[in-house]
Amino acid sequence: MLGQAAMIARVSKLAGALLLVSTAHAAAGFSVVLTNDVEHAKITMADIPGQRDAVVVAWQDIPGVTPASGAMVYYRDRSSSDIRYFAVGGGGKFSLFDRGRGRAARATSAVFHVVADDPRHPLVLAGDTSETVDVPALLAQYAAFENAAAASETRAAIESAVTARATQTNKACGSQLAPKIQWKAFATPASMRLAKQAVSILESIEAACADKDYAAAVRTLRELRVDYQADGGALRLERTGAALAVRFSDTSYNPREASRVWLTDHL
Repeated sequence: MLGQAAMIARVSKLAGALLLVSTAHAAAGFSVVLTNDVEHAKITMADIPGQRDAVVVAWQDIPGVTPASGAMVYYRDRSSSDIRYFAVGGGGKFSLFDRGRGRAARATSAVFHVVADDPRHPLVLAGDTSETVDVPALLAQYAAFENAAAASETRAAIESAVTARATQTNKACGSQLAPKIQWKAFATPASMRLAKQAVSILESIEAACADKDYAAAVRTLRELRVDYQADGGALRLERTGAALAVRFSDTSYNPREASRVWLTDHL
């Protein structure tokens, strides 16, 4: 998980892209809308402007994938003869395999295989030239899906949202977990938006406690310490006694899914 982050530029640039990306920038990168008319499935992909091999992927109605719609950051893997796409940090809902002519291909020739469960039976999606990709909207969809705060949200609003989600998680898990956001670390507007992603961590904790193999371990937790470090690598989690510490950084993409992977391995 940590190694994957090296190929991703700073998440603050992603936040800035929500407001600053221009049509010219969007046109310069790879983007495509993929559809399967039989399954009514749709995937929209676009390079994050100015960043190599970082791709925002949004999906809708992919068979076997829940939730029915969402968006995550994937990385483009060029280590084999096929160009493959995997979710940053692990825990992706599916993987993608480019069966067309890769980045140089026009959308009319784009053919992708989507593997959600059985690699022997991928879902085939083809490029749809009747649709264009709105890159800022796609980035905003990712930010909303992963619980990044809106630019207008105040510290008080973020803290309220995190507290409310902790109450819901504690009720579901029978736990007494108290979130403690280290606000001094979230010193910039871009970093403060990431503090709300503690909601994503709490969602993954609740998902973990639904499994009896992890429920008892979740109930022993008393504190969720939420911290931030600029350029600090991928999402970091560490358990010390009854405290679970999470550190967001400039490369902590997909925190809900990445933390679910960590919890499964370490609780």
